[in-house]
Amino acid sequence: MNIERLNILANTDFTNFIQSENNVKYKIIIPFLQAFNHVDLDLEHAAQGSRIDINIGNRIIVETKALGQNINQHVQQLADYCGKELPVLAILTNGRHFRIYSPQWRQLRSFTEKIIYEFELKNLSDINLINRLEKILDFTNYDNLEFIDHIEQREKEILKLKSQIDELKLLKKSEVNEVKDEIQDLKIQIQVLNEQIKLKEKFVTEIESGNIPELERLASEYLIPFLISMPTTLTRPINITSNPTTLSSINSTNRNIQSRKTSSPSARDWIEKIPGLKGVGGLNSWKDVCDHLAIAVDGDSARRRLKIWVDQNQPNWEKVPEPTK
Repeated sequence: MNIERLNILANTDFTNFIQSENNVKYKIIIPFLQAFNHVDLDLEHAAQGSRIDINIGNRIIVETKALGQNINQHVQQLADYCGKELPVLAILTNGRHFRIYSPQWRQLRSFTEKIIYEFELKNLSDINLINRLEKILDFTNYDNLEFIDHIEQREKEILKLKSQIDELKLLKKSEVNEVKDEIQDLKIQIQVLNEQIKLKEKFVTEIESGNIPELERLASEYLIPFLISMPTTLTRPINITSNPTTLSSINSTNRNIQSRKTSSPSARDWIEKIPGLKGVGGLNSWKDVCDHLAIAVDGDSARRRLKIWVDQNQPNWEKVPEPTK
């Protein structure tokens, strides 16, 4: 094998190269074969009414095309030649692109699948490639038929690699399906989160607009709608000390309200008893729990709505306590 000659071919300048089939044959293909010690080349070999560009001892046939030709369009022509001449190797090339076939490959039926090497002219500077080509193309291996063993080894190598590639594709397809399932799960989680966000935004809007059911119940129960409508922060204190009866009444009312608040079971106490809620941050009231579980309160008591939901959906949970009357 003449490595120097192959390197020269690898660096061929195609800028002013005449692209004709004949020029490709004499300037590239014949020097390529000579680099592998082939001297006796049968040019324009007659093959039952057709002419094969190069025939080497009926063991290698070469079909050469012009530089700009798409070699995919000439595969069937080469297959027909191989059916007539029965070579061991067949080369199809346009001078820039090379494809080497093993026509006698029994494991494969289609000629188009019988490729054992495919490379560009510039790749001839790759020592790994030319060492492999030497095993199947160099004339010295044709005397002892060693080249046939190398071709068979290459066929086995390709079949093994094809099997590995198929397995890898199946594996990646399975991984893609798993990722798609994960994406779908994430989309569902996002949808749930968006619904919770909408509920919380609705809650904020209602509170900010003054729609507070608890205040309305207080106003109805204690007949104090005028207090509910007052601003949260008073601009100046109201002097009620001049009327002891009024002061006593308000103090009594406050004590009753405070008594109701302190005697009511704590939402936090109940939350701490529920494993699914215990570790969730931001849960401090019955309303917080309803929002977290996406339970619509709709102006009703959050405690009452939660109690109904728990009785229907989580019978194993601690019962929601009734407010102490």
